[in-house]
Amino acid sequence: MDTVLNRTFSYAKKLAKEFYFKEWVPNPPKCPAFGGGVVHISHYGWEHLVCLRKRTKFELLGRLFVLERAKELLETSLRFQNHIRRDDVEFWSFEAVVEGVFIKVITRSVKGGERHFFSVIRKGSAEKEIREERQSK
Repeated sequence: MDTVLNRTFSYAKKLAKEFYFKEWVPNPPKCPAFGGGVVHISHYGWEHLVCLRKRTKFELLGRLFVLERAKELLETSLRFQNHIRRDDVEFWSFEAVVEGVFIKVITRSVKGGERHFFSVIRKGSAEKEIREERQSK
C-alpha cells in the first residue's frame, strides 16, 4: 500500500534537497521587503520543512513542490504581510500567487540574528483564491 506515494515522496524530497542545498544555499535571495537584505538559507529551514512528525507526506509534497516559488517570492516581495515577535524570535510572513500557486513563506530571526528562511506553505491555486473571493462578495 502507498508504494506510489512513498516513491514519489522520496524522489521529490531528493530533488528538493538538491535545489535547496546546491542552488539556494549558495545563492540566498536578496529581499526587497528587507531593504535588499539577504534571507539566509540554512539547515534549520530544511529540517523544519521536512519534519514528518508534524506533517503528512501529502502536505510535505505540496511544500516541496513550491520551494522554487518561495525563492521567487522572497526575491520579488516589496513588503511582508505579517511580523510577529515571540520572546527572542521574530517571524515575517509573505503571501502571494507565484506562477499560479498561492503560497506563504515564513522567515525568522533568533535573538536579533540573521533573517533566514523558515518554511513555505502551499495555500492553493490562484483559481481557487479567485473563486473564493468572488463567493465572499
